[in-house]
Amino acid sequence: MQAHALKQEDLLPPDEAFKFKAEMIAPDKIKATWDIADGYYLYRERFNFEPDNPENLTLATPIFPKGDTKNDPNFGETEVYHHEVVIEIPIAPNQNTAQATELALKVKYQGCADAGLCYPPQRKTATLQLAAANTDQVEPVTENTNNNKSTLTDLIKQAQKPPAGNAIPVEQAFVFDMTALDKGTLNAHWIIQPEHHLYRPKIKFSIKEPQGVKLGTPIFPTGEMVDDEYFGKIEVYGKDIDVKIPILQAESLQKLVVETEYQGCSDSTGICYPPVKQSHELTLAGLPDAQPLEQEQAETIPTSPEDAISMRMRDDSYFSNLLFFFLAGLGLAFTPCVFPMIPILSGIIAGSSNNDLSPRKAFLLSLSYVMPMALTYAIVGVVAGLSGANLQVMFQNPWIIGSFAGLFVLLAFSMFGFYDLQMPASIQSRLTEISNRQQGGSFIGAGIMGILSALIVGPCVTAPLIGALVYIAQTRDALLGGLSLFSLGLGMGLPLLMIGTSASSLLPRAGAWMDTTKAIFGIMMLGLAIWMLSRVVPPEVTMALTGTLLVSSGIYMGALERINDEAGGWGRFWKSLGLIMLFYGGMILFGVAAGSSSLLQPLKGVFGGGYAMVTSAAAENKLHFQRIKGMEGLQQALEQAKNQNKAVMLDFYADWCVSCKELEHKTFKDQNVVTSLKDTLLIQADVTADDAQDKALNKHFGLFGPPQVLFFAPNGKEIKAVRLAGYEAPEPFLQRIQRFQQNLQQKAP
Repeated sequence: MQAHALKQEDLLPPDEAFKFKAEMIAPDKIKATWDIADGYYLYRERFNFEPDNPENLTLATPIFPKGDTKNDPNFGETEVYHHEVVIEIPIAPNQNTAQATELALKVKYQGCADAGLCYPPQRKTATLQLAAANTDQVEPVTENTNNNKSTLTDLIKQAQKPPAGNAIPVEQAFVFDMTALDKGTLNAHWIIQPEHHLYRPKIKFSIKEPQGVKLGTPIFPTGEMVDDEYFGKIEVYGKDIDVKIPILQAESLQKLVVETEYQGCSDSTGICYPPVKQSHELTLAGLPDAQPLEQEQAETIPTSPEDAISMRMRDDSYFSNLLFFFLAGLGLAFTPCVFPMIPILSGIIAGSSNNDLSPRKAFLLSLSYVMPMALTYAIVGVVAGLSGANLQVMFQNPWIIGSFAGLFVLLAFSMFGFYDLQMPASIQSRLTEISNRQQGGSFIGAGIMGILSALIVGPCVTAPLIGALVYIAQTRDALLGGLSLFSLGLGMGLPLLMIGTSASSLLPRAGAWMDTTKAIFGIMMLGLAIWMLSRVVPPEVTMALTGTLLVSSGIYMGALERINDEAGGWGRFWKSLGLIMLFYGGMILFGVAAGSSSLLQPLKGVFGGGYAMVTSAAAENKLHFQRIKGMEGLQQALEQAKNQNKAVMLDFYADWCVSCKELEHKTFKDQNVVTSLKDTLLIQADVTADDAQDKALNKHFGLFGPPQVLFFAPNGKEIKAVRLAGYEAPEPFLQRIQRFQQNLQQKAP
């Protein structure tokens, strides 16, 4: 039936569509039940419970069952309940409990008909009698606005009454207890008095006894982000909370002592309590075995490095975050993503030094390149975090990369002196004043090149970058996310700024030597163009272009010319270098013609008829992936692994991804890595096209671009703690695999 076919008069009354009743199932627990008519559903997120007199009784966090996922026209993808839903509502101790004689429970909920029409939010009040404390039987209550009553079998535990005055002791402001739910899970519970709050980052857990036992990552509920006068922007809890803490390797553990640290403040008095430490001795003997976490809880565990960085951004101050990302960017400055920017900036400076280049102008040119580059990283990151669309990935297509490579070729030929690049006269005449102010217009060109470099040259995926994007996506805090990514770009640009500024003293003055220097930068520009094209052309084309460049450069440097007696040491050095480039380029051209695809060993296996055997052996000594496409391909592969009882490693790859090729040619060819993954199903998602299926797969896992390596247990559940973003060398990657395999052993029955 279509939604518009249902009329308002066809709907059941709300009390018939959603029949509500409540009962006391324990001295400190209420059970609320809704019988839902066929063709109707209730929203998981639209339930709300509160006591009529919170000063007398406090409700803890309700316990919801797992619902159905529905793509709802009102709220998008959300969780709903059909047929029946039973919700347990714990009652927490309160200092005024002893004075309470009844509990007036206020309930709010909202639902719809599957056919399309929805009800307004429904509000009910149930009064539960607290008088007969020792009654053994509890009568269920069918709720309506007449406040039907039921009896309570026992009064809940009385809390200490606070002293007179506004300020109360910290142990009464935050009533804390810890229990063991099973042999592998602890539960920390806080009863937080009204007008008080706990700081989420100040809650910490540690094992005091026995030595060697470790706790897993706690599962915190979502709090409220506030601007605190003491700690700045921070997450707080103003209502009662429960925190689940996994115990690692607790099979034979009988007892343990856990120390909990927390800190909070009073909203009404302004008092900020000092940190509190409490120790609890817990007995695990006799408890049931550890139960797996519910899926909705497991997905919130910040176990991957990216999640840890995202959580750090929530917890730390602005200054700490910006400093962390600046240092992270400084580390990224020495990766292959940033190396190509060195010849770009050097070429810009060399091309601007027809006259003497002062240190001040070199610094300003470098700054004109670095600042727009960092700003572009910030803008692209904010857009990616808010929309899920990575603009850098959008620029990785053959036409854009080919055009950018062509731009480097034009710049290179201008370095060789074939022509001077300049705007048409009509445009130049309008920009004369600006150009004069900008010292030849080179600052504008440097800025444009910085923007293009950020978009096209270095779309690296790293843990700090992904952590910032995840933070933006979850909190919608574009300001902190953008500033963090800007700091990341500045850190990446600092070495470029130093190299560019020092160029004023390293580059020769105008004259014949300057022409030679420009020619060297021209060769570097051509090499950079080939490197760019290697993302979108076959390896054989890259080899042929590289060999041609080396042969041409060797001839240009005088490899075939006779040395005069007056050439001196430098002349002989250049001729020697030219000969090396000529011979090596010739070997590459010969090797690619014979079928080789290795730039470093172009003749390996070519002679003696052993090439086929060499390539066959090389092919064996690497990981072999099964290619998948989209969510359907992933589900088929996971089902295959489940049937074969195999773990799964999923590699996200793209032809234009430099770090992906590093993984392929270094890490995935390491013999120890190959051996350690021999019993693992290896699948690879080629997201080069970045089409609808690729985007859907990325969105499913919350990814923003390759390389990413994900690991799954045989049952298809991802082990997020070992997820990899970016390149990793063979040795640490092998350690990652070992952690993955240990995790599988712990989960094995």
